[in-house]
Amino acid sequence: MKRLLFLLLGILPSCAYLPRPAHVPVKTLSAGNPAGKELVVFLPGRWSLVGEFKKEGLFQIAEEKWPEARLVAPDLHLGYYQSQAASQRLHEDIILPAKASGVETIRLVGVSMGGLGALIYDLEHPGEIDEIYLLAPFLGEEEAIAEIEAAGSLRKWKPGTIEEKDFSRRLWVGLREKWLEKGDRPTLYLGCGTEDRLAPSSRLLAQEFLSEGDTTWLPGGHDWPVWRKLFAEMTAKY
Repeated sequence: MKRLLFLLLGILPSCAYLPRPAHVPVKTLSAGNPAGKELVVFLPGRWSLVGEFKKEGLFQIAEEKWPEARLVAPDLHLGYYQSQAASQRLHEDIILPAKASGVETIRLVGVSMGGLGALIYDLEHPGEIDEIYLLAPFLGEEEAIAEIEAAGSLRKWKPGTIEEKDFSRRLWVGLREKWLEKGDRPTLYLGCGTEDRLAPSSRLLAQEFLSEGDTTWLPGGHDWPVWRKLFAEMTAKY
């Protein structure tokens, strides 16, 4: 699964889209206790700005749940995915420095595309993350999701020969090999709106990897009001 990010062509809106520059190191928005032993990393969605994590109240929810934690939202926008750099920047600019400075527990909170980034990071850097909170994650194209559902389960699914650019099937193959067959994954929590356009793939992920108690469903679609309520409820439960 190494370097899966360069396969994410399916999430690019069009050739006309010009992403923001992918700075090295990645720019960040921080809060919480800068000397804390816990780190919570917020990964933004495709159209999100990192400031929305503060504006929409997710930083506040995290501060109430983990009052001594460091909070950081790296500006890993679409340009980092397009340039194959998102996972590398998260690892080199955020995770490794945090561990070197004394962080002992790391959580990822991924919204939409950020949820996909969280999964890819764990597949490429297993053992680094303790917990992942997924909020309506983007988990690949509908055709691949439908194919797995038609097979009856991820174990029964036979994708055949997978093209190099087919990131959706490569993602699920990676999840099957590392998470399902080897059982090598962090603690995982999932939240999604019942009317979210990405709900079918979230249901599939829950079916394959999560207990009923580790999933949270609330009415609503793919937007901040739902994600805020989901995150508040998830952090209250877990």
